[in-house]
Amino acid sequence: MKKLVTILVASMVYFCSISIPVDAQGQGPKEIFAKKYPNETIRIIKTADLNNDKKNESFIITKSGNFFLINSKGVIVLIGKGIGEYEEDDVNLKLFAVSAKEKHVAITVDYLPSNTQLYVYRLQNGTLTKKLEVMGDVGIEIDTKGRVHQNWKNFKADGGWDLAEGVFTWNPKTNKYIGSGELVLR
Repeated sequence: MKKLVTILVASMVYFCSISIPVDAQGQGPKEIFAKKYPNETIRIIKTADLNNDKKNESFIITKSGNFFLINSKGVIVLIGKGIGEYEEDDVNLKLFAVSAKEKHVAITVDYLPSNTQLYVYRLQNGTLTKKLEVMGDVGIEIDTKGRVHQNWKNFKADGGWDLAEGVFTWNPKTNKYIGSGELVLR
């Protein structure tokens, strides 16, 4: 009898110690967001493990131009306002690696006729911190190594223009983007 009780107690301890990964209250990010913000309409949503902790975070841009983070615990944090708030703005959200262990969130907003605004965020202490904000006259691209290429028109004195490029590279020692190139504008 004593042996049976010991086995039962050991089994209960074992089963209680197993953690099963689930979303907050078994809901997905869309449901969590809709419950707290029923009057907001999601324009873009992306979900990924940004900090390699094996737990997903979700990133939402709404039609009203608000940018939200839903952290791995299901807590919604307003990160920014006025991002691509006009219907004609082309808004994109991209997750990209700046190193083998770290990813950042990039939001680009293309304005007519050709300008592109870029916001880059880093996950720190459970929220997103803006690490880079730049405008590209001709466009902005992020390459496969996580470098941000800012393209501008460098106008010539006798007319016309050449393409000028600024390149921003993430420096993990200073936790900042370092700019280089012909024309780096912030």
